[in-house]
Amino acid sequence: MKTDSGIGEKLPGLVRLMDDDSTEIQKIIRQEILSHALEIILNKEAYFDRLSSDEIARFTQLLQTLHLDLVKQALAGVVQSPLDEIDLEAALLVISYWDSPDVDCGAVQARLDLLAGEIACGMPFTGHPLGFIDHISQVLFGEYGFRGNLEDYYHPGNSYLHTVLETRLGIPISLSIVYMLIAKRLNFPVFGVGMPAHFILKFDNGEDEIYFDPFYGGRVYPRRACLNYLRQLKVPDPEHILRGCSNLDVFKRVLRNLHLVYSSHTIDTAKLDDIEQFLALL
Repeated sequence: MKTDSGIGEKLPGLVRLMDDDSTEIQKIIRQEILSHALEIILNKEAYFDRLSSDEIARFTQLLQTLHLDLVKQALAGVVQSPLDEIDLEAALLVISYWDSPDVDCGAVQARLDLLAGEIACGMPFTGHPLGFIDHISQVLFGEYGFRGNLEDYYHPGNSYLHTVLETRLGIPISLSIVYMLIAKRLNFPVFGVGMPAHFILKFDNGEDEIYFDPFYGGRVYPRRACLNYLRQLKVPDPEHILRGCSNLDVFKRVLRNLHLVYSSHTIDTAKLDDIEQFLALL
């Protein structure tokens, strides 16, 4: 996750400069905010602690004015990393902010930290990896009740990380992402597998390879069953799919799912246009 580059300390001064009507000063403020877009989105609530209530209101108004540019600049910052190493969590939090500018990204991260901590308390760190998978699945899907939203599958909230954590409802890829982000905190080697019209996970430590399905409560699938399923669908390269996908692939799929939702189910042409701009950045 990206850390604060120091923009938080500059914010009070930048907000006060907003009183200056100079075109050049306003341009400098805009450039400074956009150049730290990712840090601002991820740490916005923490930065508010450094501002007065009036300054918070003015800063929030500025962020609203710059909203789409801020999101695009933040995404550009995320994808500057090598393609297989982009910060998936940061990218998803940026999209949460795009959808809900009031979202507290720090609180979302803290929620994931808490879930990971509670899972770690009873984690069987020795034994067969199936025991690890079963334990995480039991906590997430049993104790916390995360599950597939079969009743409203195409609700846009099923694709936003902050909403999925709040409602505990999602679609295959978003439930898999929650699992992945928690597994990363536990140094547990879990990777996304983009199946046709579905999304599952793979545990792979170089010795054991286990496929399982968060949408169905962590159901485990034999590798041969996954391979046969792909062959039945006449997928050109089943082995390639089973090798797993990069964080960039996962993020693109989230955006494409949202594009489908906003084009076919919850029609929103403005969001469609934004999503197409985001995809063009990747």
